[in-house]
Amino acid sequence: MGSVGSRQLNPVQLCDHQQATGLSVEQLEQLHTRFLSLDRYQHGYLTPTDLLRIPQLSLNPLHRQIIDGFFPSSEPSARIGFKQFVDTCSTMLVPQFGRGSVRRCDGRVQKLRLLSKMFDTRRSGCITRSDFRQIMCSIVNLTWSQKQNQGSQEKLSDHRLPEVEAELQLLEQQAFGYSSCDQISYAEFEQRLVSADVDGRLSIVKWLEDNDDDEGDAEAEAGAGMEVGSSP
Repeated sequence: MGSVGSRQLNPVQLCDHQQATGLSVEQLEQLHTRFLSLDRYQHGYLTPTDLLRIPQLSLNPLHRQIIDGFFPSSEPSARIGFKQFVDTCSTMLVPQFGRGSVRRCDGRVQKLRLLSKMFDTRRSGCITRSDFRQIMCSIVNLTWSQKQNQGSQEKLSDHRLPEVEAELQLLEQQAFGYSSCDQISYAEFEQRLVSADVDGRLSIVKWLEDNDDDEGDAEAEAGAGMEVGSSP
């Protein structure tokens, strides 16, 4: 079921995906529509380049890290089928079909593991302090930029740099504690940031609901924020 051979999911496919992810028929059909719109040549799979055609995603300063979370390797030739696409997307979406499988029951754990992989830019199995700070700096800057676009630009601009630096220091302290270690394991990272809204700040999944034809509005939306319900 890795490929999508038709323009519509059949009942058996829908049932299988529902049981595996906890997503509703509407959510799955929405993801299927998005998948087909990206798979323009009907190969039955997506590549990193295909995902970069999504305007909101390509404009996100962390687009490379987000895309890496979808693919098992960072090679340009990497590809995923619809099943892998749904599995990754379901980690960020709120399940609306019962509880799903045992895999979905611990959705927060899965989400944190996906985020760990995004922060592990070297794919070394751990997260370095420098990578953490660089990525979190992009996230925090994006958050403040969104606030500015919501009507308080002049006021926030005066205090933006010290506020951003203070937030970065707090987040770094959350992740690495008071030690001077330069790297932490996935498990340590996930345990320490379990209460932090890192995934909400990444705003990964709004583009899953948008149509590719709306490219004219994409740039404005990218600056204004791309929030959607995420797993609790």
